[in-house]
Amino acid sequence: MQKKILLTAAALAIVGTTLMTAQHAFAQTSDTTTNPMSSLVDKLATKFGLEKSQVQAVFDEERAAHQAEMRAKEEERLNTLVSEGKITQAQKQLIISKRQEMETQRESERESMQNMTAEERQAAMEAKRTALEQWATQNGIDSKYLKAFGRGGHGMRGGMHPAAE
Repeated sequence: MQKKILLTAAALAIVGTTLMTAQHAFAQTSDTTTNPMSSLVDKLATKFGLEKSQVQAVFDEERAAHQAEMRAKEEERLNTLVSEGKITQAQKQLIISKRQEMETQRESERESMQNMTAEERQAAMEAKRTALEQWATQNGIDSKYLKAFGRGGHGMRGGMHPAAE
């Protein structure tokens, strides 16, 4: 029985890792209205005879690990930019703080964004993009260094947006 649980947990971890990109854009709640992974969690729990909370915990752990890895890579990238003289240490800290601020804002606005039409969401994202560009200019930061905000092909059409972590 223990072996079955371990194998199932390993399989869930693999599935969770594969689906990390999709889950990355959603809150850590198990509510089906805000977490599309909830139905998958339900299906896996039912299929393997596990408690839903245990399956959700695997997804949450994988998501947290993925986020920590991405933040570490971003920190390393910013350190390189500082050492190359492309940004200052103060600008690096501004970028980190801005990313955290925007992540918090995105989480608080998640439901209202979901209730918007596609056009309204597009307009809201464009306004955020413009505000971020103005912020970068005011702080003497070239927008090409804002990968944490979606630059470098990770964002919507490769442009800046606050949804990247």
